[in-house]
Amino acid sequence: MSHEARALTVHVRSSHGKGAARTLRRNGKIPGILYGGGGERHSLSLDLLDLERAIDPERRWNTWFAVTLKEEGKADRTESCMVVDRQIDPIQQSVMHVDLLRVDPAKEVDTKVPVEYVGRPIGVQAGGKLKTHRRYVAIAAIPGNIPVKLVVDISNLDGNQTLRMQDIAIEGYRLREKPTAPLAFVEAPKAKAEVKADDGKKKKGKK
Repeated sequence: MSHEARALTVHVRSSHGKGAARTLRRNGKIPGILYGGGGERHSLSLDLLDLERAIDPERRWNTWFAVTLKEEGKADRTESCMVVDRQIDPIQQSVMHVDLLRVDPAKEVDTKVPVEYVGRPIGVQAGGKLKTHRRYVAIAAIPGNIPVKLVVDISNLDGNQTLRMQDIAIEGYRLREKPTAPLAFVEAPKAKAEVKADDGKKKKGKK
């Protein structure tokens, strides 16, 4: 499950403002900032193609980077980072700006991962209806253990049964959700529900 940081090279820049940002974008680069972790705050210049190549194709914005900083007059240095915010062009859907946060490879970070439901519930096979409650879940994990997604097996879910966070077995990270929060529910077939209700009335009448 553990994975390595992906290499990305950036340049520390001294120019600021909207004009400088526009100039960068015209040249195929984007502005960014690096901060946190007790280190200095830096304004950055990133090559857009380099960033797109460095992003983990499965984890996307949960990618863990080994960022090499190039700064005039100083030796190159590498920082452990993750993207914590980005600005996307609403028309072209391309990245316009990124915020990089320093992260400790040995300490947990909070993020969200998508949920994938697998299997056909027993209750659905019997005519019930599946209802899912989450597309994403909050987790805490060290950068190298961030999963691609949370895979939830719902094949054993019967009618009128709910699968909750506390029912999920995970390894290498923690869920940052309420244990009783629902993930999926199978609504029993209406016909069966009505039969049970009728049976209950008959039993009461016999008494």
